[in-house]
Amino acid sequence: MDMNSSIDAITGMDSKPVEDISPLIRDEEREIYEIVTLVVISSAIGLFGLGANIINIIVFVRQGLNNTVNIGFMGLAISDLLSLVTIEWYCISFNPLFIYSDVIFFPPDVQHLSAGVPHGCFARITAWVTAYITFERCLCITAPLKVKQILTPWRTLIILVAIYFFVMLPLLPEYATAYVGLKYFPFLNKTLYGLMFTSDRYKVDGLSFLLYAILMFVSFVAVIIFTTVLVVKLNQKSQWRKKSTFDSAQSETISRRDRSTMKTVILIASVLIINFSPTVAFFTGVFIVPEFSITGRQRNLFLVSAAFCFIFDTLNSSVTIISYYTMSSKYRQTFHELLSCCLRKKVDAISKAES
Repeated sequence: MDMNSSIDAITGMDSKPVEDISPLIRDEEREIYEIVTLVVISSAIGLFGLGANIINIIVFVRQGLNNTVNIGFMGLAISDLLSLVTIEWYCISFNPLFIYSDVIFFPPDVQHLSAGVPHGCFARITAWVTAYITFERCLCITAPLKVKQILTPWRTLIILVAIYFFVMLPLLPEYATAYVGLKYFPFLNKTLYGLMFTSDRYKVDGLSFLLYAILMFVSFVAVIIFTTVLVVKLNQKSQWRKKSTFDSAQSETISRRDRSTMKTVILIASVLIINFSPTVAFFTGVFIVPEFSITGRQRNLFLVSAAFCFIFDTLNSSVTIISYYTMSSKYRQTFHELLSCCLRKKVDAISKAES
């Protein structure tokens, strides 16, 4: 399967291999890696994540969106769900069976505007929403008497909408200069719908990539800082309360609540930090190694690394349900009620069918 034409189409450049330096990964090896990481691993994890985030959304709606915590988690679940939808479409687009089927478009080309670029956007939204959630928890510890006045449910909703809006803005240069149109693919000997660019593409080429790289680095650092502050402050508060004059029962109750909050937020933030670390390393490599790019001598290594990062993006958006279920008794209770309701409806449906 020759994907070189697809790569050139997506970049809008004609990248030619340099003869004196051989690539670390050959085209055939790259195709195998892409099939394993995208079509098999990421796709399977993503299917689980889609179901998990739908459950998260239903649970938070049933609990009520009348507090800042549930609104924040709801915003996170929506961005994770949209991120996984685009990942699934991206993975399907690199399935050889789909590529060489009788569809009227070339999937690796079309996915750029319908999967690749949108996924980058939703992944950054997830990072920024996580940063906001950790920041809010920091305020709850550092200014517990003022936080409810500062961050009301309506203000939280406005902040989340603003995050979605501003993180989507870098999409404009890409969608303004790229479109889907008919083009000839020599290695397929077919004219199909594929990715095309306007004549002024060169003016904004790579701008969206740069902006999303900056957004990712800033949000990544913000999550680390807020999580560190949260851990330090919670430990200080817990130690102080143990030495206070409150009765032991009240002190123990407050301490347990602090530990539960700390573990929940730290777990969510830690999952993002761990899963975003490969992507941060990937973008760092792009900026410091000129040949590590989609048009450089090591473009196969670039594409394999990008596919590898997709696994961690998929994991990050899929495992939040485990964090909620493990750490939140309220979530577990609502989840079990939802499960019982579904089972009762299924039993009733079977009983009606048999009668």
